[in-house]
Amino acid sequence: MTEPQRRFTISVPPDVSQILESQGNRMASAYVTESVRRRKRVEQHKELLLAAGIHVSEQGVAEARARRLGVEAEWSPERFEAERAKIRAAMEAEMNGDDTAPRADAA
Repeated sequence: MTEPQRRFTISVPPDVSQILESQGNRMASAYVTESVRRRKRVEQHKELLLAAGIHVSEQGVAEARARRLGVEAEWSPERFEAERAKIRAAMEAEMNGDDTAPRADAA
């Protein structure tokens, strides 16, 4: 049996309210739910990295972003998107416990 849905009243800035209002109530709820769950996954990922002794710093994030932008500039958009899709599929398979999916770092 699923738990009953809960209602919240929140305050958001105008740019966010404009997005949510354009979604309609049901879709706005799904939009917020997806965003909160995605944020939670990011926090859990950071906790796992920290537990493994990897400290994520603002400088490290900035350096990684710069490397990514360098790759984007060198690669064609099609190549970049193909690699991104391959990595995303491998990560999703791993999160879902699928051991048979190809690894993202496999050639």
